[in-house]
Amino acid sequence: MPAAMRVPRVYEQIVAHLERAIYDGALERGDKLPPERQLARDVGASRVAVREALRALEHRGLVEVRHGSAGGYFVRAADDGPVVRDLQTLFRLGRMSLAQLIEARLAIEPAVAGLAAERATRDDVATLHRNLDDRAVATATGRALRPIDVAFHRLVAGIARNPVHAVLTGVLLELEPAVVAPGLAASGREGAEVDADHRRIAEAIAARRPQAAGVAMASHLHGVRCTLEARAAAGAGHLVAGAR
Repeated sequence: MPAAMRVPRVYEQIVAHLERAIYDGALERGDKLPPERQLARDVGASRVAVREALRALEHRGLVEVRHGSAGGYFVRAADDGPVVRDLQTLFRLGRMSLAQLIEARLAIEPAVAGLAAERATRDDVATLHRNLDDRAVATATGRALRPIDVAFHRLVAGIARNPVHAVLTGVLLELEPAVVAPGLAASGREGAEVDADHRRIAEAIAARRPQAAGVAMASHLHGVRCTLEARAAAGAGHLVAGAR
């Protein structure tokens, strides 16, 4: 005889109901969920079941709790943190190598740069140029470059206007320094190379040359890989992610 089908528990049914509302857009980012009492009445369940469902949604990163007189449960903005943490765990357990991480970036970011070149607006190009100008000022004043470099790659992914690419790019950018070598900046020579690479990518996007943008991004990421491999061979102690 076939095994009996498990009937979802009441709180799981509430979770599924609220998930559908969020995914379908009935509940949008920043919206406040009804109070527990009202939710319980709306779904015909106990407040205990509603509370358990809300905790499950919070754990999944779909809602967040805000305290105070205007507090409650709110639909949360998209967050790649849980994905990053899961991948960090895999890395630390020896199931992911830095080489694989760079390989993944090479599979994704050149294509993203090509799409950005096809879809960039004048405002997008101006934003990229502001990032490059900010990097030049940061270099001259000794400010940290990594946040600016990460912002450049995120900008390119955003210009491509594909949320899947944007999330994947963001996850890979956040994962690499967190598990490899947080806090180590690129040397002056490497910094100059990264600046030149980013300018070539931006120029190709501004000129609406998808192939050139993809080639420039691939060349940049190959340079990142070579830098990391050279430092490893020199016995730097840890592979580092200073060159972006």
